[in-house]
Amino acid sequence: MKILKWFLAVLLFLGLFACKMQNTAIQPQAEKVAVDQPKSVDIRGEELHYIEQGSGEPLIFIHGTIGDYRAWVSRMEPYSEDYHVVSYSRRYAWPNEQKFDSLVDYSVRIHADDLFALIQELGFEKVNLVGHSYGAFTALTMALDHPEVVHSLVLGEPPAASLSENSEVGQESFSAFLDDNLRPAAHDFRADRNEAGLEHFLQGVLGDDFRLAQVPPEGKQAWMDNLLELWGAALTESFLSLDEAKIKRLEIPVLLLVGDRSPTWLIEISKELDRLLPNSDMVTLENSSHGLYFEQPEDADRAVLDFINKN
Repeated sequence: MKILKWFLAVLLFLGLFACKMQNTAIQPQAEKVAVDQPKSVDIRGEELHYIEQGSGEPLIFIHGTIGDYRAWVSRMEPYSEDYHVVSYSRRYAWPNEQKFDSLVDYSVRIHADDLFALIQELGFEKVNLVGHSYGAFTALTMALDHPEVVHSLVLGEPPAASLSENSEVGQESFSAFLDDNLRPAAHDFRADRNEAGLEHFLQGVLGDDFRLAQVPPEGKQAWMDNLLELWGAALTESFLSLDEAKIKRLEIPVLLLVGDRSPTWLIEISKELDRLLPNSDMVTLENSSHGLYFEQPEDADRAVLDFINKN
């Protein structure tokens, strides 16, 4: 059963299939997005690729580490009925240029600046942002800098590590993640053991029982396509600290999504955001770890659509 869970999660990540709750059959996803023919745009000297669907108010999906624009294909359909949906590959993600440079900034700072430039380049005045993990951190950081371009914000467990320091349990959990997962992953990457490094990282966000061998080849390859950012984050440990005073002044509506089985430090960060933000709601997805939208897609979609529709 556990293997089936990961199989379905990976298929959802790839955007090749859609699964329905209480139905174990896997149905083909209708081809309404040109997944293999993305558009591209020059953003601050880098060519970033994206796909889009629907019309109406803009909604941008932002993927996490080891993801790319394909992560959201299976989730775009329900939103495109009422929104102009865009899913883009952040800098360093497939199929954008990928070249490791120890002098390059691998913190969320560069992605937040890219996101603002992308919104301007696409001609959007105001957008809804839905982010997962590092993508959520990207969205939050950009919104703190440019709240005037954000209509609503959905954050799926942003790893804003500085906020984990506000509680003892958060500090201990994040320290354990560094010692047990991220630093061993960096050691593996330096030794050219990329799959071992990827597994160490995934165990830190999806659970100790996760095994890469359970993942179908297509899913593993999609993750391997996007190792560069994880390489950079693990080797440099570049963690951007957030200004809590700015968080307290962010008036836009924010939805925080957490999984009931997610790592403690990620849950503690979302709790801190809920405490600091003046206009936030927090929803816990049952039977979900850090995968969130891709482990419990219909529950996540229901919460997100209800939130953005009322705001």
